[in-house]
Amino acid sequence: MALVSVTPLISRSGVHRLPISSKNDRSALCQQLSSAGMVMPKKSVTPILSMSTQRRTGNHHSNVWDDDVIHSLSTSYAAPTYRERGETLVEDIKHRLLNDMKDSCSDAADDLIRRLQMVDIIECLGIDRHFQPEIKEAIDYVYRYWNETGIGLGSRNSGIKDLNATALGFRALRMHRYNVSSDVLENFKDESGQFFCSSSTGEEGNADKEVRSMLSLFRASNISFPGEKVMEEAKTFTTQYLTQVLTGHTAADVDQSLQREVKYALEFPWHCSVPRWEARNFIEIYEQNYSWLKSIMNQKILELAKLDFNILQCTHKEEMQLISRWRSESYLPQLDFYRKRHVELYFWAVLGTFEPEFRSSRIAFTKLSTVMTVIDDLYDTHGTLDEIKIFTEGVRRWDTSLISRLPDHIQKIFEFFMKTSNEWTAEVEKKQGRDMAAYIRKNGWERYVESYLQEGEWMAAGYVPSFNEYYKNGLASSGMCVLNLIPLLLMDQILPDDILKQIVYPSKIHELLELTIRVKDDITDFEKEKEHGQVASCSECYMKDNPECTREDALNHMKGILDLSVSQLNWEFLKHDNVPLCYKRFTFNLARGMHFLFKYNDGITLSDNEVKDQIFKVLIQPLQL
Repeated sequence: MALVSVTPLISRSGVHRLPISSKNDRSALCQQLSSAGMVMPKKSVTPILSMSTQRRTGNHHSNVWDDDVIHSLSTSYAAPTYRERGETLVEDIKHRLLNDMKDSCSDAADDLIRRLQMVDIIECLGIDRHFQPEIKEAIDYVYRYWNETGIGLGSRNSGIKDLNATALGFRALRMHRYNVSSDVLENFKDESGQFFCSSSTGEEGNADKEVRSMLSLFRASNISFPGEKVMEEAKTFTTQYLTQVLTGHTAADVDQSLQREVKYALEFPWHCSVPRWEARNFIEIYEQNYSWLKSIMNQKILELAKLDFNILQCTHKEEMQLISRWRSESYLPQLDFYRKRHVELYFWAVLGTFEPEFRSSRIAFTKLSTVMTVIDDLYDTHGTLDEIKIFTEGVRRWDTSLISRLPDHIQKIFEFFMKTSNEWTAEVEKKQGRDMAAYIRKNGWERYVESYLQEGEWMAAGYVPSFNEYYKNGLASSGMCVLNLIPLLLMDQILPDDILKQIVYPSKIHELLELTIRVKDDITDFEKEKEHGQVASCSECYMKDNPECTREDALNHMKGILDLSVSQLNWEFLKHDNVPLCYKRFTFNLARGMHFLFKYNDGITLSDNEVKDQIFKVLIQPLQL
C-alpha cells in the first residue's frame, strides 16, 4: 500500500512485474501492459489520458460498514449521569488505593506484589489515565526496593527470590522507563540454563501459581531491548511452557480465567496488542474471575472499566459518524476503483490513541489515510504511467493547473486531495503557531507520491530492484511520512523543531515505523501470493541479490528484520529523552496497530472477517453494566 497494501513488483490484477532479460520477456510484458491499457515502446509509455482507457482493478470487496448503520448508532452513554458515576468511582478507588498504600508492611514482599498487581490490573483494563499519580507512587515505591537479584519471597531481603513478583516488577519498571537490567532474570535459571519457578505468594493453587509466574515472565520478555539474550531465552521457554498449558493434559488443573489470560498473551504479545482491544478482552476476563470479584474494591474497578469503555466508545461513535458524513458528502462515493475503508482506518487510529483530547489527530489520520487509499489504488492499479507522472508533478509543484490533461475523475481526485491536505495544514498552523505547509509538502506528500511513481516506473520497465533499493523506496511508500506527521502536529502541545525531528522522518523511531509497515505488509503478501502460486515481490528482490536462496529463505530474512525492529522500537519508545511520551506513544502504537491489523491477513484490504468482528467489539457494541 501506501497504506498497507504495497505490491510494487506484482499487480493485484495479475499483471506481473517481470524482469526483462530476453526478447520473449519483453514481448510478454508488452502484451500484459497492453491489456492493462498501457503501451510499452522502447523507452517510455505513451499516455492514454481518457476515461475510455481499459483500466485494471484490484477487485476489492465493498464497504463493510453502511453509512446509515453508522449514523444510527446509539450514543446514550454520553449522558451526564454516566460521566458523573464514572467520576465518583474514580475518586472512591483513588481513596482506597491511598489507604492500601498507607497500610503497607515494613518488610513484606507482599506489599510490593500488591502494588504491582494493582498497577497491572488498572493498566490492562484501560483506566490507567485516571490514576497516573497513584501509579507513579506505586512504581516509585517498588523501585526503591529493587535490586539486581529481584524481589524476595516472603520478605524483601529473602535469599529466595520470587519469579512472579520479579517479572511483574521488571515489566512495570521498564514500561514506565525506569533503568532496570534484564540480567535480573538470570537469577531464575538453573545449572542447565533452564528457567525455574520458585513458590509465589498469593491465594492461587500450586498449578496456578506456577502458570502465573511463567505468564509474568513471558509478558516481561516482550519488553526486550536489542541484544538482550536472556529476554529471548525467556520468551522461547515461556512460549513453549504456556502453549503446553493450553494444550496439555494439565489444562484442567488451571483456573479458567488464568487460561484466558494465557491465551490472550500468546495470541497478542505486547508488540501486537493495542490498548482498546486489550481493555475489552481483560474486562471480559476479569468479569469471569469470581474469586477476584469477591473484593468490593475489585467490583468497583471493574464497574469503572466497563463504564469508561462505553463512554469512550460513544466519543468514538460520534467521530465515526462525522467521518462517514464527510466521506458521503465528498466526491469519493462516485469512485468505484478504490478500497472504501474509512471505518477500518479510523479503527487503526483509535486502537492506540483513544483518549478524548486526541480527537483532531484521529480524525486527521482517518481523512488523510482515506485520501491516500484512493491515491494508492490510483497509482497501483487504476492509473496509467503517464497519468501518475502528471499527478506526481502536480504534487511537486502544488499546482492544479498542471493536471488539465488528466481524465476528469482523476482531476477531481487531485483537487479533493489538495483540499483535504490544505485544510489539515491550516489546522496545523493554528495549533503550532507557524506556517508548516512547505515542510509538510516536502517531507510528507512529495516523498510519498515520488515513491509510488518509482514503483510504477519499475513495473513499466520490468525492472526488479535490489532488496535494499526496494526497501528504501518502500519505506516512503508506507505513507507514514504523512500519517506520522500531521496527526502529531495536531496533538496537545507545540512541537519545536528540535523535538519534531526526533519523531518524524528521518528519525530512527520513524524509520522503524515505516519498516514495520513495509515488512509486515510484505510478509502478508508473501504468504498470500505463495498460496495463489504467484511470485512475491519482496522475495524476488531478495533472491535477485542472493540467487542461492529459496523463497522460504527470503521470508525468514524478512521475519528476522521484523523481529529485530520490535526490540529496536521498544528501545526508541522507552528510552529517556526530551520528547514528550504522548508523541512517541502515537508513533509506537501505529506500529502495534499494524501488527494487530495484519495478524491474520491484510486487515485493511480484507476487512470482512476478523477485523470486522474486532471493530464491532471495540467501536459498536457497548459492554453490559
